[in-house]
Amino acid sequence: MMRKYLCRMRYFFIWRALMKKLFKLEENHTTVRQEVRAGLTTFFAMAYIIFLNPVFLSSTGMSSGAVMVATCLSAAAGTLLCAFLSNKPFAMAPGMGMNAFFAYTLCGIYGYSWQQALALTFLSGILFFLIVISPLRDKIINAVPVNLKYAISAGVGLFIALIGLLDTGIISLASGMPALGDLSSPTVLIALLGVAITAVLVVLNINGSLIIGMVITIVLSLAAGQTAMPDHLAEFPGAIADVAFKLDFSGLISGKAGLSGILSLIALIISLTMVDMFDTLGFLIGTSSRAGMTDEKGTMPGSGSILIADAAGSVMGALFGTSTVTCYAESVSGIAAGGKTGLTAVTTALCFLLAVVFSPLTGVMTSAVTAPALIIVGMYLLMEVKKVDFGRLDDAIPAFITIVAMPMTYSITTGIAAGFIFYLICKIAAGRRNEVNLPVVALAMVFFLYFCL
Repeated sequence: MMRKYLCRMRYFFIWRALMKKLFKLEENHTTVRQEVRAGLTTFFAMAYIIFLNPVFLSSTGMSSGAVMVATCLSAAAGTLLCAFLSNKPFAMAPGMGMNAFFAYTLCGIYGYSWQQALALTFLSGILFFLIVISPLRDKIINAVPVNLKYAISAGVGLFIALIGLLDTGIISLASGMPALGDLSSPTVLIALLGVAITAVLVVLNINGSLIIGMVITIVLSLAAGQTAMPDHLAEFPGAIADVAFKLDFSGLISGKAGLSGILSLIALIISLTMVDMFDTLGFLIGTSSRAGMTDEKGTMPGSGSILIADAAGSVMGALFGTSTVTCYAESVSGIAAGGKTGLTAVTTALCFLLAVVFSPLTGVMTSAVTAPALIIVGMYLLMEVKKVDFGRLDDAIPAFITIVAMPMTYSITTGIAAGFIFYLICKIAAGRRNEVNLPVVALAMVFFLYFCL
């Protein structure tokens, strides 16, 4: 017995020494305990995606349980890649906004099957990967107007919030025009209570506010008889086979012949890639400065490795059966808890792997339960609008059109396309052609042809 105990202790110390060396804990003035605690903090701050992502993707016909497993596996894979490639405490998972793009734009507006949408996600991930490993990375990143980057994030925020409001009936389109929903409806009342509770938790800066708000809303739904608990809370996952490796490339080509079809595909792939790229860049810009991870030039060492991990994560996510994977701003909560290295990310990834067995819980995730998180996440993304320079009309108009077009047309692609076109028009009209570069002109022309054809 004593020998077995000593043997376990030896393995523990060997493991701890390996972690210290692999993630350079002493150089970063941190410890294994501190990194593990930070990783747990990050996980609970972003665990809501485990239940929200299936809500979006199941609307396309995908299995909720399978999507939940795919979400956990892709989050773990992307986060582990980030940990070992960059040694940074950043976590990844299928992005909010990207799942909305997948469900409501690719499958909803353009009529692609979810298998074809996975193929598009895969192709955009490949394009993103090729960009970030090539010299084009910095040129493209620097070429895109900063105001449009922030406007895209803000527009996606409004779009996500609108989805939450419509799905629960808080806002109704029954009369053909947006109107306040039926406040006597149990679903609407529970959703509004959930929003209020989640808002209070967020204002109080409680870690894991979104997942706690969802749990409380589930309790309210159960008490009101609006949902029921599953027969068992955990089971060994087998459902991922329903969505994994189901990419349909041939379906993308059939029925899309001609210039119009080709431009439509190109525009969608570019839009997917750009939203993912801007999402990650915005995350790196905002997080690295707040976490003190920038050098004297204001850049973060190792950011290229994070972008590579993001792109590779998106490719793997599509293969697993989920929408685009991206960096999560909730990583800041783990950094605030002391996370400094990739060991924080490894801990978060292991938590996602453990969460795989809880797929039966997706059955209690009604629209009333998920709407509060959608609305609050939408608010977080909308906060990027404060970084847009509204002091000059040639910057303000394209940004405004980008932000408004997404929820009003129910399409993220339309918002991005309109933003680039009006950016080119406004800059030329203002006599500031020197602020327009070749990549922006090329993108504006592609999007213009996309609208015309």
